[in-house]
Amino acid sequence: MSTSAAPGGSSWPAFFDQVAESYDQSGVPFFSTIAEGLTAELAPRPGERFLDVGSGRGALTIPVAEAVGPDGTVDALDAAPSMVRLLADELARRGLPQARVAVGDASDPHPPSPPYDGIGSSLVLFFLHDPVAALTAWKPLVRPGGRVGVSTFPVPEGRFGELVEMVTEFAGPAPSPRGGSPFDSDEGVASLFRDAGWSDVRTVSTSYPIPFEDVGQYRAWSMAGALRRVWTDTDPARHPEILERVRPVLERERDDQGRMTLDVGIRFTLAHA
Repeated sequence: MSTSAAPGGSSWPAFFDQVAESYDQSGVPFFSTIAEGLTAELAPRPGERFLDVGSGRGALTIPVAEAVGPDGTVDALDAAPSMVRLLADELARRGLPQARVAVGDASDPHPPSPPYDGIGSSLVLFFLHDPVAALTAWKPLVRPGGRVGVSTFPVPEGRFGELVEMVTEFAGPAPSPRGGSPFDSDEGVASLFRDAGWSDVRTVSTSYPIPFEDVGQYRAWSMAGALRRVWTDTDPARHPEILERVRPVLERERDDQGRMTLDVGIRFTLAHA
């Protein structure tokens, strides 16, 4: 993942506003699985105050709100108004009044009630034009000793790497190639935090087996992110061919329920103010 332009050449906020209705609605436990891992690393406690930067449909907001409980607070910000509207509806449906959501820029957030005990941001940092500037802007929003945690992707490997390479094969190179990005290594991401003045930086790397009922569900899931280009930037007449190329990659591994699975690597970077 890199800070390249969004699919179709639009800005990332405009892209996510466009896909908000279907975002994270494919039935694939992907964003929620990663956010639950980040929540575990941040370890929010009852009564604490948290900020979720780039909240999307609430994959991180919801488990953190449940962890801090009714005596805690979660303020969520997202640059896409449609994401904000849909998350507000979901928080109301779940009965989580301790969580609030508003439109806000992850690069320079102005949440309603700092300082916070912690800041979380799942799969957001690599979309920002200047990650160090953003991390620097986040730091005054936490109390002394407060914590921050983000999730980012390492360089795709294995079968996930094959699917990422397939995007370039069919849709051409992304507007800005990933090469040389700080997100290519754990140390590169850690250096962003240190350059922004954060302390006690540590990295936790893991992978999750993401299940798919069929290639159609894979297609629906892949439409929510950068892999979307393989569908939007190609001739629809070639889509059956692309799905047939995807099928054997996914079918190499199945879980105990017979679902196709794809191991996706993830990196959690944690630090203190």
